[in-house]
Amino acid sequence: MKFLNPILIRLCVAFALGVASVAASAQSLPEAVSRNGVLYMTGGIGEDEAKTFLALAPRYSLRLMLTSGKGNYLADVDVKIATVDGKAILDARTDGPFLYVMLPAGRYRIVANAGRADVVRLVDVPRRGGVDLHVSLQESVTPDAAAMCPRCRPSAKL
Repeated sequence: MKFLNPILIRLCVAFALGVASVAASAQSLPEAVSRNGVLYMTGGIGEDEAKTFLALAPRYSLRLMLTSGKGNYLADVDVKIATVDGKAILDARTDGPFLYVMLPAGRYRIVANAGRADVVRLVDVPRRGGVDLHVSLQESVTPDAAAMCPRCRPSAKL
């Protein structure tokens, strides 16, 4: 009986650590949000969360990846999605470089802003599958630098 006790103790400890690890990783997984009937998910900070996003990508019809001009991932990007005739669909701020949205098939206008200038893209969401859109943005600048920039303009409206 003395032989089984150390083995049972080790198995119990290993099991408890495994359960704690799974629980901790499950807590950090991104959650889908529904706003005005539109289901979306944003995040992708860290390697584990980025892998999760890539695994969940086929569930969403529009998949945005937001980076700086130098290729660095961006978070806290304001994204507005509207139909081409101007009907607002989603207005969200990203929690990471990925924004996945469940949209019906159609043509949409995407406006993204990381604090400096709007980047506008038109995208066609297909009836089946989805579309990936990489948006490269200019990051925000200090107020003094913005004042010295004659070509900088305020954010465009949808």
